[in-house]
Amino acid sequence: MLIFIPFLIVIALIVAIDQIYFSDATPKESASKKVLQQKSSDANATQKYLDRYIKK
Repeated sequence: MLIFIPFLIVIALIVAIDQIYFSDATPKESASKKVLQQKSSDANATQKYLDRYIKK
């Protein structure tokens, strides 16, 4: 059972780093208009790529 503790610690660190550096895709209310437009543009570009190159 003690062998699983290091694995759990590593997984917890990976999840914590993921939460810190890769936050929600939804922008915050306090974000500037330019940032909101850029995130919207990025989301649209991603969706267009998925629609074009990945068959459903």
